[in-house]
Amino acid sequence: MHILIIEDEISIRQTLQELLELNGHTVTAAADGIEGVRLAEQRPELILCDIGMQGLDGFQAITAIQKLPQCRDIPFIFLTARADRADQRRGMALGADDYITKPFTERDLMEAIAARVRRQQPLRERIERLLGERQREIDASWSHELMTPLSGVLGGLELIESEADSIKPNELRELLALIRGGAERQQNLSRKLVLYYELERMKIAPPPAKPNRCEAAECAAAGASRAARDEKRSGDLTVRCESCSVPGFEAHLLAAVAELVVNAFRFSKPGDPVSVTGTRQSDRYRIEVVDRGPGMTAEQRADIAAFTQFGRSQHEQQGLGLGLAIAKMTAELAGGQLLLEAVGPGDRGLKATLDLPTV
Repeated sequence: MHILIIEDEISIRQTLQELLELNGHTVTAAADGIEGVRLAEQRPELILCDIGMQGLDGFQAITAIQKLPQCRDIPFIFLTARADRADQRRGMALGADDYITKPFTERDLMEAIAARVRRQQPLRERIERLLGERQREIDASWSHELMTPLSGVLGGLELIESEADSIKPNELRELLALIRGGAERQQNLSRKLVLYYELERMKIAPPPAKPNRCEAAECAAAGASRAARDEKRSGDLTVRCESCSVPGFEAHLLAAVAELVVNAFRFSKPGDPVSVTGTRQSDRYRIEVVDRGPGMTAEQRADIAAFTQFGRSQHEQQGLGLGLAIAKMTAELAGGQLLLEAVGPGDRGLKATLDLPTV
């Protein structure tokens, strides 16, 4: 296994390197956090990183490394001289897989490495097989997005198991909040994947039964409210929708509107308004979601596809890049379309419209 060591104390760095090489591993060593981030681009199979380094510390190093697309699924183990639960919770929230407290034995080190490999490898292999099925999915951040929430869940559970007799009630509540947050994020990602592939199957082989119909205003209001609640932006949302029946399933239209509203919130500042309007125009019904964010270029608006995230280098994003694809397929399956338009100068602001037939 190729292991990267990031440690600024030369004696510890050399000892770690010798131990690992004696156990058959290939080792790259970095003397500080900046060099460690650079060497991480070689994509080692595991990273051991000290926390208390001068300059770029361990927390800053893992944050920088996980911004590298090719490094997001690399198991990451922190080395620390302090058994501080606050540090451990912070590291696990950033995606760390484990902690080794100094001083440690050779057995401590090798058991921690073996445990991370057992945990990470099967999931990574399954993800890589799935990614290989489609060319666009090869570039998606699946492994990072799917495994990061699990790191918080499993790490929090490990802390509870290892310190069950001494952990204080307030610390337990913090850990349980970390676990719940990771589990809810994982659940949301899973539901989104299930919905995307359900829509894709319907697109390839539509159900033979008579098309369903749903109340557009109710779906739009429910989807918008759910998104605003999840993003903690309920005060920034306005919804005005006329009643109308449109083709499709209620759950699909609700989810499509929710995805458009989530995007509007994530690409606009707290306090900026997001509006959802639904109007009937002859035999068409238009659900419009308007925000005042940075918007999208004409090229981006024309290139909506699954597993694509626009402006990820400028905006920190979570997720799989499925929101617009879900909205687009939902509209098309109902016999409509998704329209994206700039609402301000310089392509700023965005109006996303679900243009649907009426029934």
